[in-house]
Amino acid sequence: MGAAKRDAGERGRSEYPGPREVVTAAVRLFGDAGYEATTMDDIAVATGVSRRSLFRHFGSKEDILFAEHYVLFDTVTRYLAASPENDPVGTVCSAARMVFQGYVGAPEITIPRYRLVRAVPRLRDREIAMTARYQNAFSHYLAQGETDGPKVLAGEALAASVIAAHNNVLRTWLRAPDQPVPWARFDQAMAFVTGSLGAVLRDPGSRAAGAMP
Repeated sequence: MGAAKRDAGERGRSEYPGPREVVTAAVRLFGDAGYEATTMDDIAVATGVSRRSLFRHFGSKEDILFAEHYVLFDTVTRYLAASPENDPVGTVCSAARMVFQGYVGAPEITIPRYRLVRAVPRLRDREIAMTARYQNAFSHYLAQGETDGPKVLAGEALAASVIAAHNNVLRTWLRAPDQPVPWARFDQAMAFVTGSLGAVLRDPGSRAAGAMP
C-alpha cells in the first residue's frame, strides 16, 4: 500500500477507544491466532484504531497485554500514598485486595492472559517484573520512612508474603474461573501471613521484634 493510501486509511479510522477495549480485542486475537503470529497491524484492524494511534498509546504487543497491570498499579500506589499511616498492615492488605479485585473483575482479560503468560516465556519475565513493583511499593510503605532495623526487615518479609498469598489464591481462581471468587480464602490468606510479622510492624518493640536478628 502506498503512503498516501495508508495515511488516508488511517485518517478514516476511529480515534483511540480506550485501553480496556484494545486489550480485550488483542487478547482475543492472541488466543485465536497465537501471540507470535498476531501483529500490531492486526490489532489496529480489529479495534478500528489507526496504526499510528495504536503505537502512540502502546509501544508493543507486550505493552497492550499488560496495560491493565499498569493502570491497576498506579491506582494502588495512589491509594497507598493517600492512606493514613496508623494501620500500615491493614492498608497493604486492602491494597492487595484491590489488586485481586482488579484481576477477578476482568476475566475476559485475566484468564486468557494467564494462559498466554504460561505459554510464552518472555511474558513470564514481564509479569515477574510487575510483581516486583508491587512488592517494592508495599515494603516501602510498610517501612514508613525507616531504612534499617526490625521494622524494615519485617516490612520486606511481609510485603513478599502478601504477594505470595495473593498469587496463591489468584491461581486457584484462574484454574477454575467458573467457581465463585474465593474472597473468604483471600481474607484467610491475608490473616495468615500478617500474623507475627504484622505484630512487629504495629509494635517494633514487641517480643517478635526482639527475636529478630
